[in-house]
Amino acid sequence: MKMKKMKRQLFLVLLMSCSASWAGWELTGKADDLTHYHDKSTIKINDLTAQMWVMYDFPGVQTNTDGGRYKSAKSLLAFNCKYETLTMVSVIQYSGPTGTGEVVLSDTFNESEWIWDRIVPNTLVKTEWDIACGKK
Repeated sequence: MKMKKMKRQLFLVLLMSCSASWAGWELTGKADDLTHYHDKSTIKINDLTAQMWVMYDFPGVQTNTDGGRYKSAKSLLAFNCKYETLTMVSVIQYSGPTGTGEVVLSDTFNESEWIWDRIVPNTLVKTEWDIACGKK
């Protein structure tokens, strides 16, 4: 009887920890075997820009320029809501899927390093721009 109670408690702890790590993440969509997620609760709007965390799940293991191997990544993106551009503010790469496992790389870019790219229409990035800028 004691073992059954311990198993139930362990299950509840695992369930709560899984829910916490997924709190806020919503599926944006899938394109070219890359799955996109976004977290609306992280949106911060400042004048013409909006920032939001997104997460990418890769179909296989990726290798970064330092030789680190990762299966998923979270990025804090800044979206220019007027000019339909975006840049990466921060990135965290994980050894496991959906932001799990060990952190392989973590980096934040100074605003002077930001490179703004145009949003391509009819893409998941455009959908993320729509969400962050309040268009969807």
